[in-house]
Amino acid sequence: MNAPTENPITELRPGPKAPPPEVSEDTTSQALSEALGSSFFLVKLVMAALVLCFLASGMVKGGPQEKAIKLRFGKPVGGGEGALLEPGLHWEFPSPIDEIVRIPVGQVQTVQASIGWYQTTAAQKAANTEPPPRNALNPLVDGYVLTADGNIIHVGGTLRYRIKEPGLRYTFDFVDASNLVQHVFDNALVFVAAHYRVDDALTRDFAGFREKVRMRVEESVQQQGLGITVDQIDLQAIPPRWLKASFEAVLESAVKKDKVLNESR
Repeated sequence: MNAPTENPITELRPGPKAPPPEVSEDTTSQALSEALGSSFFLVKLVMAALVLCFLASGMVKGGPQEKAIKLRFGKPVGGGEGALLEPGLHWEFPSPIDEIVRIPVGQVQTVQASIGWYQTTAAQKAANTEPPPRNALNPLVDGYVLTADGNIIHVGGTLRYRIKEPGLRYTFDFVDASNLVQHVFDNALVFVAAHYRVDDALTRDFAGFREKVRMRVEESVQQQGLGITVDQIDLQAIPPRWLKASFEAVLESAVKKDKVLNESR
């Protein structure tokens, strides 16, 4: 009886593969935890930086010669003078939640009166030059005032004033308080000129003319409750420029007349 022969194909067949090494679940969880921890740490740093920027953006500083008031959604925080912020550092929520409105109490404010002055350009004002005189007045562009005796003169000037403390009425009760002060100044020039004779306004009583303008301004300021103090008023009054020589001749004649009368006495 012959012995059984071995199958060569069976001998060459590879055996089963070895299973891959098992990865510990603890190692995977630890790596994921470390990655998440690093990410959260970066997020925390970014959030902290944003919070610091947010807080720093709300810091404002008040100057030594100004008051300020904090508005929250358009309404003052606090009431009356208690709403005023003193000079120094203050914090506010960024816009549009809070808004700091500065009130320049103590600073000199200036308005120019041009209602009674002839036309000039901005370049001529900057260069302190005058346009050439015309031989007539153009009411469409030239300003002027009428005197009590029916004459025409040019009057212009500068009003310097300060805002009274606490400055709440000046800042919040008027749309444009500075513009209103200028209207008060213009009104005073027209009103006082209408009560002065031309010679008195130009030469004989110019100091009195200026004082009456100041009194009129202060009276209007008091009536309207503007909350300002008038510091100084500078005025200039001249005749129509094409009549300058005629006015000078009249003035010279008046001086000569007074001289002759004095000599005769």
